[in-house]
Order: sequence, then C-alpha cells, then structure tokens
Amino acid sequence: MERVAITTSLGKLLDWCTQQHATDLHAQADHRFAYRVDGKLQRIPQDQFPAPTNEEIMRILGQAFTSSIFQRIEKQHEMDLSFVCEKVRYRANFNKQQGTQSFSFRVVPQKIPKLNDLQLPSSVADLVQQPRGLLLVAGATGQGKSTTACALLQQLNETMALRIITIEDPIEYLFEENQCQFEQREVGVDTESFASGIRNAMRQDPEVIFIGEIRDRESIQAAMQAAETGHLVLATLHADSVTQAIDRIREFHPATEQANASALLARSLNAIICQRLIPSSFERRIPCLEIMKRNAGTQDAIARNDLRLLTGHIEASFNEGMHSFDQYLMQLVKSEYVTMETARHYALNWNRVEMQSNGFAPAMPGILKPDPER
Repeated sequence: MERVAITTSLGKLLDWCTQQHATDLHAQADHRFAYRVDGKLQRIPQDQFPAPTNEEIMRILGQAFTSSIFQRIEKQHEMDLSFVCEKVRYRANFNKQQGTQSFSFRVVPQKIPKLNDLQLPSSVADLVQQPRGLLLVAGATGQGKSTTACALLQQLNETMALRIITIEDPIEYLFEENQCQFEQREVGVDTESFASGIRNAMRQDPEVIFIGEIRDRESIQAAMQAAETGHLVLATLHADSVTQAIDRIREFHPATEQANASALLARSLNAIICQRLIPSSFERRIPCLEIMKRNAGTQDAIARNDLRLLTGHIEASFNEGMHSFDQYLMQLVKSEYVTMETARHYALNWNRVEMQSNGFAPAMPGILKPDPER
C-alpha cells in the first residue's frame, strides 16, 4: 500500500481536508483546490492553499509518491490508486485535462459500516441471504454504492461461515475476518482484469464473489455465468435507476447479442438496489432506494426488455419488498427522516408522492425508525 507522509505538501493538504471533515479533494491546474463535505462542493481559500499551477501539481505528487508511481502518473492518461496518509485511506484517480495534470481523492472510511448505520431498511439484509444469483448495487458516482455493498459483505461476515473473494480497482475497505474468510484482489496488481479475476475466482471455491464495478461486456458476462453456476455474486454498477441498470447491461452487448443477454440476466439476477443520497432532517445525507427483486413478473419483463412493465411490477410489489424511489421517499417523509420540501425537490413524480402523502396510495412496510444520534 502506497503511503504519503504528513510532512509533504500533499500530506498537509490532506490533513487540512480531514479537519474540515471532507470526503473528497479535487485538483486541477490554475484552479483553486475543491473539496466536498456532506455532498456539497466548496473551494479551499487562497490564503490556505493557493491555486496550483501544473508544475506545482507535479511537484506535489512527485514529492508525495514513490518514483515508480509518479512515473506512471506522468505517462498514463488515467490511473487509479489507493494510498494511506496518517492512517486515513484514500481512493485516488489521476487524469489529464487540456494537457495538464488533475487528480481526485476520496476518503475510504476505516470502519466498515453496518446496514443499520447507513439507515437502510431491514429488508436489504435479506437480499444477501440467497445462496446463488446476481445482486447489483447501482447508483451514480458518489452515492454510496461501494459502502452499501461492503456493508452487505460485513453482514455475511458477522452471520455466516463463507469464503468470499473480492475483485476491486482499487481495493477500498479492508475486511477483518470474523466468520468469513476473505481474499481481496486488486485489478492490475493481483489480477489482469475484472473478467479474468471472476473467471479464476470460480476455480477457488468461493461461495461469494464481490465485483467492485461492472464496466464492460466481459465483466457482466463473467458475473452472470458465475451466478448461474452456483455462486452469490455481488457487484456495483453505475446507473441512476433500476431500468437504467438493465438498459446499460444490454448496451454492453452488440445488438445481435442483446436478446440473449436479456434472457441470461433474467435467469441470473436476484435483485437490484439503486441508491441516491439525499439530505436528511439530521444534517447528513441518507440513502433513498429503489429495489427490484426477482419474481415471475419482473423476470418476464427483463427477458422481454419491457422496462415500462418492469417499473409497473416494482411499484405494485411493495408487499414483496420492492418499491420505487418515490414510494420510498414518501416513507422517509412519514418516518421524519426528510422534510416535505426535500421530498418535493428530489421526487421523480411529485404528483404521485403527494397522492401517497394524502393517503391515496398504500404505505410500504420496513422503513427504519429515525435515530437523530446516528
């Protein structure tokens, strides 16, 4: 694991961000440093850390990292890395823009949270109890997908004796073995690619395979095959809704293969959790979820690629633990997690949400009671 000394310029910058409780740090040439707290982007004052030139960014990185890492940063257009500074772990992405160097760092919390800590409904824990099949955690960048996925793995770690292989780029949370045995592999270091790592993992006797991110046709094909051959496969995917996740998986494939891909997905997919973080009444962001589970209706809709029908099944199946974003959002309002003003801002269809708030739509069970101390 790469280590950055607190005495370096980068170490001092990261220490300042830690004191502000920042989750992200962004740098680009000739612009002020930016950081994010509770999802809100802010600029670092010039009198604290002046806007760096490209030469200054390269000097900061050259001072902080080993020569081999720095040479890779210089030569590659994009590069991912994890490192430690003063016991804080970071996930880093280095990239070029307009011919100059940029970077984005994100804090990886040391403690793996439990599902309750994340204010997730108890029904989410049930999704990881299936012995086989594909479970996707979807969402946009920065919406807590990896955190939720790792909380699900920690749930298994505390309750079942299983062998779990993770394939990540880079490794984020480091698991301490409780009941489960973990083997954590990093793409580019321990395995050539996600697809290669998945295929080899199937020969290493795991009950569970975790894929840090589904990015292409090869990785989703390998994931679905692993799910069909008796493994529980947990993976994250960049998508803003359940239907977008289904559509994105189809689009990984050429047109001539999309029908077969839909059929394979319908057979192997157990559930999709799609997550967005929204402001709560307790001055922190909490997840708002859309959940789809496999039943005869959703399986048929996925196989036929009828996304409108799929949405209808989700909204009509709340007694089975499924719900849309707006259905869940209204329950958060009723449980006093979020205000009506927040709900109005984030609702996809405010008219439906308002109908539910006035008692014209059925309530959905399973929402946790609010706890301001969390």
